Amino acid sequence: MSGFFPSLARIGTYRSLPFAVAGAVLTVPVSPFALAAAVSVDADSRVRALLALVALAVLMGLLGLLGPVRRGGIGLANLLLGTAVPAPAGRPDAGTRLRSGLWLALHTALSGLLLTVLAFLGLGLLVPAIWLAGGQDRISLFWDDVPLGGWTVPFGVLLLFGALVLLAGATRAFRAATEALLGPSETERTALAERRAAVLAQRNRLARELHDSIGHTLTTSTIQAAAAAELVEADPAQVRRALGTIEEASRSALEDLDHVLGLLREEPATKEPTRTLAEVDVLAVRAREAGLDVRLAVSGPVAALPATVSREGYRIVQEGLTNALRHAGPGAVDVRVEAGPDRLAIAVVNALPGDEPRGGRRGLTGLAERVEALRGALEAGPDGPRWRLSATIPLRPGA
Repeated sequence: MSGFFPSLARIGTYRSLPFAVAGAVLTVPVSPFALAAAVSVDADSRVRALLALVALAVLMGLLGLLGPVRRGGIGLANLLLGTAVPAPAGRPDAGTRLRSGLWLALHTALSGLLLTVLAFLGLGLLVPAIWLAGGQDRISLFWDDVPLGGWTVPFGVLLLFGALVLLAGATRAFRAATEALLGPSETERTALAERRAAVLAQRNRLARELHDSIGHTLTTSTIQAAAAAELVEADPAQVRRALGTIEEASRSALEDLDHVLGLLREEPATKEPTRTLAEVDVLAVRAREAGLDVRLAVSGPVAALPATVSREGYRIVQEGLTNALRHAGPGAVDVRVEAGPDRLAIAVVNALPGDEPRGGRRGLTGLAERVEALRGALEAGPDGPRWRLSATIPLRPGA
């Protein structure tokens, strides 16, 4: 309640007025049927008026059972009330339809009541206007003739304040009713949560792909370009080899980037580049040309590995070599790939990066997510005087 009165200074507090007008407009197509039902009853005018209101509420409730009406109601509330009710997901169940029907009946009923009260308050504001204009000395008010005077000014201010408070309270009531009656059901909340989880998983996968492919290429190309700049006059042949490596790595990165951009644009025809452990020697060659002394040892039927395992294994070796190049600089790196009958084991071991702290944990986090998705285990950290990145991925359930 402490924040209620300060909110009276905000224009958004009075969103209930256009929302109530919209509710009154919604009753126009249905009103003739409600009036026809009331007129058909043999009763006095008061009973007929009450029957007309009841018939109107019932008809609006039945209209609210329709799915498109609920969707339109959500859009109308979000637009006029500033709510953030999510759009319906799938076909509504019976309970959701009932809540939607109750909302439409309540919306139109409260709208009519609010506009009626505001109309009476507006008539009351004529009292100070009549006195200030000097039109007459007395007015029929409160079922009696009341003399006009200075009291009409505070009376008008009080009525205006009451109208503002009424609109502010109605805005809160409309918002609460909309979120309670038009908000997602448990089934829809579950569907929304699943969609958000799927989107988040897709974003994480795209982030991993960009980090692994583009990050590796940029690291290799930067070091190759720096080396080429130093040897441009002393060893032109080495410069040409470095430029060739940069070109080849950039072309590979462009393929990865094109694939990721295709996923972002929802282009299902975009093919994913195939990078598998069968190409691990290419990674070793590029790393050697960038200054690493890569000692590669591959054993076992690597070519027979499942495609998913082989692709993730390629990314593990790529990240290990990139980190060695980025953090430790040129030096010896031992890469071991063992494909056994039950598991795939990968280890990348290089010198520690001196006294500087090892940063950039984003790549290792991505690798951990990749390995965990395959029920494997990843370890990364100092191993004596060297840094070891090792991963074990089972190839059979329970291995």
